[in-house]
Amino acid sequence: MAENPTPTPTDAQPEHVPTDNDGQKTPVPTETPEAENEGQELDADGLRAELKAARDQAARYRVKARETAEALKAAKTPEEFQAVADRAAELEMDLHRERLARKYSLPDALAARISGADDDARETDAKALAELFHSRGDGVGRGGLDPSAMAAPSDPGELAASIPRARR
Repeated sequence: MAENPTPTPTDAQPEHVPTDNDGQKTPVPTETPEAENEGQELDADGLRAELKAARDQAARYRVKARETAEALKAAKTPEEFQAVADRAAELEMDLHRERLARKYSLPDALAARISGADDDARETDAKALAELFHSRGDGVGRGGLDPSAMAAPSDPGELAASIPRARR
């Protein structure tokens, strides 16, 4: 039987945090400059919280991928091997969807709707969803008033005449 084609990291350092020559962690930008200009700007604490949440989620996916890889090593039949390989591919696709959703500032509900056969197709689908989600409609009715309604009369006599006199 063939060896596991996907390498598993054995060192204790997370994959998503690059280091410089001193061994210090360097910050990883999570949003593009275009994404900062589209929505409201977050303060430093908000960005830290969002980055921490994204890193935690990526860590959960890596743990699941490692567990799946370990189960793949223990697979004895071709059916088990295929089931584990399919699960690993599904987890990798979910992780890619989550990363695209964070990159284009999409909510979690839209992250599940990102589809495509390969990474490039999912990237273009995420861009299209982001354009639709972040577009601002400048149509009639944004102000909350009905433009076809008659304006209230400004003459006090006309205003008094419009009030019904008989009440039950």
